[in-house]
Amino acid sequence: MIINHHAQVALNGQRASSTTDYGILSKSKSRTSGAVNQKAERNFKKDYSQTSKAEWSTLSDHSLMRGFFMNKIIYRAFYTAHGQWIYTASGYDASKLDKEVSDKIKSVYYNSRIVFVNQIDIVGGKTVYIVEIQDEKSIRKLRVDEDEMEVVQEFEKH
Repeated sequence: MIINHHAQVALNGQRASSTTDYGILSKSKSRTSGAVNQKAERNFKKDYSQTSKAEWSTLSDHSLMRGFFMNKIIYRAFYTAHGQWIYTASGYDASKLDKEVSDKIKSVYYNSRIVFVNQIDIVGGKTVYIVEIQDEKSIRKLRVDEDEMEVVQEFEKH
């Protein structure tokens, strides 16, 4: 349940990252101004040493989020209030999508093009993709993981 709550936070505004490097990171409503949880800071530095423009935010449930850029991709790493990593969400265009995932989508939606990807890496090594695809008549958001692929949203173009 915590992942669903945070995933919504992580996915909101991912596409805005293409406008400016600061745009997405500066929208946080609550930032930590004093000492950040040292365990979260240690865990973050261990996992993401090659980051730029990283900043911490405290969410309404007291968990922590750190937004940052790495390899020209925006990321959001989420931690419990006690500093344990929960998951990391990233957003990028179709050119950076894993070929195996892309092929899985194209095998079913062969007339569609992949527009944008949100990747969610979860504790235990599992990865879930939320992929926006479009064709002439519709826009779809797919949830793709190693076991399944399902449409989670669909809109008709007018």
